[in-house]
Amino acid sequence: MAEKTRQEAGRADLDALFNPKSIAHVGASPNAAAGRFNFTRFLQLTKFEGGLFPVNPKYEEVRGLKCYPSLAAIPGEVDLAIVAVPAERCPDVLRDVQPGKVRFVIIHTSGFGEIDKGALQEEMVDLARAKGFRIVGPNCMGVYSQPARVGFWREHWEIVDSPGSVGFISQSGGHAVNFIFGSMNAGIHINKAISLGNQSDVSINDVLEYMGGDDTIRVIGIYVEDIKDGRRFLELLKRIGREKPVVVWKGGVSPEGKQAAASHTGSLAGDEEIFAAAMRQAGVITVDDFTQLLRLVRLLQPEFELPGPRLAIFSPGGGNTVSMSDLFSTQDYLKLPRLEPETQDKLRAILPEENVDVKNPIDPGAIGMFRMEELFKIVAADPQIDWLLLMMSVDYLSNIEDEESRALAVEMISENLGRMAEETGKPIYVLVQQLRQNQEDFDRYRRIMLGKFNEKHIPWIDGSFKTAAEVFSKLVRYKAYLDSLD
Repeated sequence: MAEKTRQEAGRADLDALFNPKSIAHVGASPNAAAGRFNFTRFLQLTKFEGGLFPVNPKYEEVRGLKCYPSLAAIPGEVDLAIVAVPAERCPDVLRDVQPGKVRFVIIHTSGFGEIDKGALQEEMVDLARAKGFRIVGPNCMGVYSQPARVGFWREHWEIVDSPGSVGFISQSGGHAVNFIFGSMNAGIHINKAISLGNQSDVSINDVLEYMGGDDTIRVIGIYVEDIKDGRRFLELLKRIGREKPVVVWKGGVSPEGKQAAASHTGSLAGDEEIFAAAMRQAGVITVDDFTQLLRLVRLLQPEFELPGPRLAIFSPGGGNTVSMSDLFSTQDYLKLPRLEPETQDKLRAILPEENVDVKNPIDPGAIGMFRMEELFKIVAADPQIDWLLLMMSVDYLSNIEDEESRALAVEMISENLGRMAEETGKPIYVLVQQLRQNQEDFDRYRRIMLGKFNEKHIPWIDGSFKTAAEVFSKLVRYKAYLDSLD
């Protein structure tokens, strides 16, 4: 009976969690301390517009707000309570709360099921059932919601004014923090994110179902160590994956990883071959590291068109074309077709004869880089080609004399790429390379380039040729899955 009640509760609406009208912070303090998460301050920085209630019997006021001795003392109902006190004190915080007063409780504190204190964790779940609230955690960071101006980290104030379409669900608090950090200046716009920790109550499945039905979220990323109801997870992925892409990063796949996951969030990982096969069946895009997750989520945002299998690569330098041929042609779902003879003739007519290659990949040489618009239109017209990839090196911006001219050059390139994609009707991606690392000027050139690409909605990817080839292979595979549904 208790299990049935939990499953029914799992389907309950999570809107008060992601769009709370009132938030209580239990354990609030006016004093900074190492390791203390000042959620009251974070919510003031994001300019949360609802009621904000610090709770701590030691203080009458915290950061200009009246401080309450207990949750029960707060007038009216509370949509969301963030509990950040030692684990053994958590039951006392919630025991005297009248039923129905609090809708969701985020237990930030660790020290529960992940360290064999399952009885304490179950006591919290029993309290939740008796008092009518849901628990997120324990051992988690909580919720980020751009529409509600809710965050769990100081820097979140920087992005709450930037609407996004990305949802992120993480069993790990650290990965939730890192995903948002990694997105902030990388052209990834987050709508909602959550760190779930031990999943004592609210589960990945609950949030996945909610985000799947949220029309403001168009792509979902997930970091998971343990699925408590694999059948429901797979059913949700099959349904949601038809409407919006889902990218899953599974932790705990090696024996050592399984052991670490057990001590991290109390997870018991299952058979990885079965999991991988189930993900393929559901059309899910799987990744095995953090940077691949970020790159895929960026390119899956709805403003970008998915690529088909047949690509044409533009890359100055014969060595680059050889390396890219090796790495891209060996990836599943990717093809580098030789351009039609007529297309090659048109390219040769506008390129110098020396040091160029027009078969695919195309090496236009130094002079050809100044004729990219003509070259792109010729290649895009080839019936063998679905999309185009341009390799651009940040380092070549150093050949331009002054900062203003570099910015203008990148502005022109960005506008041309956007216009050419519209005119040709074929997606154009950019592979950004930076060879000289940890040098102030070159790092700044990269920021200029990527800033303009983000501003003009130019799809870009960084990293090695191998990394790019793997990411594009996954994108093409997902497109093939969608096409198979028609």
